[in-house]
Amino acid sequence: MVSRENPIFRTKESIFTLGLVTFEAIVICILEGIVIMHHLMLVSNCNMDPIGKGVSESDLIYHSLFIIAQVFQVILCVDALYQRNTAQLCALLLFGLSVVGYAGIQLKQHVILEEAVCGDIQLWEPADPRWAATQYGMDTAKDFYGSIMRPIEYTIIALIPTFFVVLAFFGWRLRKQFAWDNYRNFSADMRIRNALITTSIVMTLLKLDFFFIFSFAAQLIPSQELGYDQTITETVLVFVLGAAGLSLALVAVYKENKYALGASIISGVLAIGYLFYRIYLIAKPRTDYDPYLHTRQFLIFTTVIAAVLLIGTVLIACKCFWNIHNGLVIFKDTAMHKTKVHDNDQVAIDNESDDFEMAHNTHHMNASKTLLDADGKEHSSETRSKTQQQNDNMWSIE
Repeated sequence: MVSRENPIFRTKESIFTLGLVTFEAIVICILEGIVIMHHLMLVSNCNMDPIGKGVSESDLIYHSLFIIAQVFQVILCVDALYQRNTAQLCALLLFGLSVVGYAGIQLKQHVILEEAVCGDIQLWEPADPRWAATQYGMDTAKDFYGSIMRPIEYTIIALIPTFFVVLAFFGWRLRKQFAWDNYRNFSADMRIRNALITTSIVMTLLKLDFFFIFSFAAQLIPSQELGYDQTITETVLVFVLGAAGLSLALVAVYKENKYALGASIISGVLAIGYLFYRIYLIAKPRTDYDPYLHTRQFLIFTTVIAAVLLIGTVLIACKCFWNIHNGLVIFKDTAMHKTKVHDNDQVAIDNESDDFEMAHNTHHMNASKTLLDADGKEHSSETRSKTQQQNDNMWSIE
């Protein structure tokens, strides 16, 4: 009974979805930990120069971000199930899709970084007595650690899309359940419903922005070693200003403060300009030393996704700003937007979506039959019209 009262465990689809995402995070984190351990064992036999240290640090950052992505996916899942919001459910699926791309890029990037760190015999100074300080010893060590890491990395690449396909199936099942819950709980005023959808999308995009902005900032940590910049000022500013700007936007949306939201929109436009400038610097071909030679692919992947998300966030935030300006508020006066929930409705919505739809349709068929016997065909036609309008309104909340 307790699990049914908690929205996260309301239906078996919710339980299976959370269990799937949690199991995926545990398995992938364990496998990534094994890869990191053997990577460190390999590079410990190399006397790295500053660039090599920066490359190795970048590789560890990429693996760490992949682990953090799994944890973040669990958080998104819990949030979507608790809020029972279709927009956040879609965000979970989009994030899962980005993790699929992340897995493929990570393997190729890892191979490139390993060659950059331990690809020169002059840097080979084995600390492990098993390996000789020769070309043959270096090749043997690389083959040994590669024979352990590559199967694990290919396993990760195979598991991530498999988990995503199953997650997409449960997401499709949950979509109808969330639509019924939103229809049941919120006002029939379509303006309020549209404002609710807009606000939900903005808050969902902001949560995704947090991950990708901080992922981009984390990749700037080895800036001095790799030659991105002579100082860490940019890295610190991205962390600080990113946190401040996104936090301000979340508070502005939740408090429905149009002035703070307007400032957030302006900040977002400036951030988009900065990210496009960064993409240009990263992708620009160079004839001399190229600081992005070993990290270009992953940086472009993260920066492009962050820029696209910010563009979407700013556009939807403008619509949210307009709603607030016109007095369409969601959080400040939620009591006037809620519809009354009856006990029998609560029991019905807890059932699986397909069963609930059948019960819902049967209920209205029986009601129409009763009205037909009492009031004649004209009243029955009116009842069916109202039922159709109610169903149309329900789907609009998605």
